[in-house]
Amino acid sequence: MIFPQPQKFKFSEELYILKDDFSSYPLLEFYRAVKSGIGEITVKNNPVLKKEEHTIKIDADGIIVSASTDEGLYRALTSLLQMIKNGNGSVPHCEVEDFPQLPHRGYMLDISRCRMPKVETIKQIIDYISALKYNEFQLYMEGHVFKYKEFPEYTAAFDCLTPDDIEEIDRYCKERFIDFVPNQNSLGHLAQWLDTNELSHLAVDGGGANSGTVNPLDPASLDFIDRLYSSVLPHYSSEYINVGLDEAYGLGKGQTESYCKEHGKDVLFMEWLNKIAKLSEKYGKRRVMFWSDMIYKFEKTYDMIPKDAILLEWGYELIQSQRMTEHCITFKNAGLNYYVCPSTNTHFTFTGRMDVTTFNIRTAAEIAAEHGGDGLLLTDWGNGDGHPHFWVWSAVPIALAGQYAWNVGVEQDGEKFKPEFIRNSEKYVDRVLFGGANVSRLLYRMGNYYLLEPERVHCSTMCGGTFKLPLSETNFHNLFDLKDSGDVFYFDNIIGYVTKVLSDIEKVDFDERLKREIAVNSKTVILSAELCKLRLGEAITAEKKEELLALIDWIAEEYRDLWLFRNFEKGVEDFENQLAGRKSELLAM
Repeated sequence: MIFPQPQKFKFSEELYILKDDFSSYPLLEFYRAVKSGIGEITVKNNPVLKKEEHTIKIDADGIIVSASTDEGLYRALTSLLQMIKNGNGSVPHCEVEDFPQLPHRGYMLDISRCRMPKVETIKQIIDYISALKYNEFQLYMEGHVFKYKEFPEYTAAFDCLTPDDIEEIDRYCKERFIDFVPNQNSLGHLAQWLDTNELSHLAVDGGGANSGTVNPLDPASLDFIDRLYSSVLPHYSSEYINVGLDEAYGLGKGQTESYCKEHGKDVLFMEWLNKIAKLSEKYGKRRVMFWSDMIYKFEKTYDMIPKDAILLEWGYELIQSQRMTEHCITFKNAGLNYYVCPSTNTHFTFTGRMDVTTFNIRTAAEIAAEHGGDGLLLTDWGNGDGHPHFWVWSAVPIALAGQYAWNVGVEQDGEKFKPEFIRNSEKYVDRVLFGGANVSRLLYRMGNYYLLEPERVHCSTMCGGTFKLPLSETNFHNLFDLKDSGDVFYFDNIIGYVTKVLSDIEKVDFDERLKREIAVNSKTVILSAELCKLRLGEAITAEKKEELLALIDWIAEEYRDLWLFRNFEKGVEDFENQLAGRKSELLAM
């Protein structure tokens, strides 16, 4: 009846017939109406209850919700409204006692790799996570994706988020008891900035290439970060900031090599972290978050981590999920604050990898619950190759992570995947996103197409990884080579499987735009599988050539139209260029 599943609940078959019809109310409107005394719902203040803790009691005498704070009342009414919408004018008699397992439950959306959503799209996402009791939201920034007042020239030619947009989103989040946390990478992943003539001198030399890492030994580097911060941070009301600092591959190289040999790479990292933390305070951000991957081996310098900093323990694969336990126990024993950060696993896949995703989310949440984690931050990454996957593939992972972050469920020995959580998340998404149609289970099947591929690939699929490559290339980042992966049999299987699942989806009646988004990504998998066959040496007939050219044209037209509806135009060209590249190669055959 309620998703995420409450901590304690008891329902009966008796029904309370509602006098007031709140079924059409949006959540925030419902909260405001009840709080102001409109309708038959009785609100009681119970100072014993903690911040988000609440109770719901429904019997023949009426509906009573109790909380000690407005936020607790909002969470209670989130559950109650869900019951009302599902009840056709009635709600069951019940007693619910509920509170979150993890105090911080966040969702992070990457807007730095091609796909930059419009404000209205972001608001729709916020509404979605709010109804799942998330209380933290982040937009990941690393490149030219925001109108930085200190660097206006880099975004002058295209539309993207503005300071006014950020403030509008901030207010929208705050009304829904969500903390909108700024997320600005501040050490690595700065290649787009460091490729400019103005800032190239700040890059650590990565052996003749841009390492993407700003030189922490150059005082001008901190000035550069300060200019970024001065452009971004004043528009957020949160006292937190995610400063990134992950995958700073330049540390220990180039200009930093001799310093790191003398003092240690860990010392240089910690010194930079403290400079960034102090700089953040200048803008009212007293608590920094940073990705923990750079410090795993450096326990001796953990005492240099700033007070109240939050380590973001990320890992998206099966093995990484398991290693989280070791890392989080170490953090706990060192007295450090940390979040676990699983992933939607949609990047480099077109449709996600749902079996990995469900394991990853479950494992991360259980580790946090058992070993003192402060929160869960679900990451939703794009990729630098066009960010072709639409957000629809993230809906079920977001719902599932919402369940685990709110209530991780019973302790267990690890032999089960808590299938009821997976199924309930799918049922929830079917109700709220697909109008009651049974779509989510089909998306789960589609998201597992990659299990038919001859190779398993880290954070990717073979079809997702190879699509950007010219047809003459078969090696993907040395993770696999198609020439070593068998023959066309496997890719024929993928084509048949994806075609069948897509046919089942297309028979279902639900939102036409969402159906088109699903179809574009699914047919891109089919196209990529066909191209994999060509890379393996399969001869192409004139008929097959025309079929693939027509498929590319259809994908390109649909993709642009669907992209522009929800996103700024800038970035759409990246995937379009890949389509055009494959088309030109086919024409030359």
